[in-house]
Amino acid sequence: MTSSVNQKSPAGFPAGLFSFLLSPLLLFISSNALAQPNDIVRAHEAIEYAGDYAMVCGVIASADYLSSSRSGPTHLNFDKPYPDHEFSAVLFKKNRKNFKIKPETLTGYKACVYGKVKVYKGKAQIELVKENQLSVRPPK
Repeated sequence: MTSSVNQKSPAGFPAGLFSFLLSPLLLFISSNALAQPNDIVRAHEAIEYAGDYAMVCGVIASADYLSSSRSGPTHLNFDKPYPDHEFSAVLFKKNRKNFKIKPETLTGYKACVYGKVKVYKGKAQIELVKENQLSVRPPK
């Protein structure tokens, strides 16, 4: 019969110390488990991830570059065209230099975007700053 005082964890620490050290790690992992980079969120579900980082995927139903606006946004509206969309990726004029492609030409493409989901006028959106946040596949 062994005493629990002398039991060792797999790492060689006393059992109580091992549990103490492992608990914060498990808490950190579980608190960040909502939307990991490899989780795919559908456009209509994106609003549920507001405040979190997520990869949102769908079909770009409409794409508009408002070049005459001071901030010059390009809106990529997923699954439904504006104004019926539930999610959009937005690229501001100041960041267009970071993109080789013209995002406003992507209507009909399947796409995934990664970033922090925010809510603007009741709709979910991710701001695109770098080209590696956007992955596209042309329509068939």
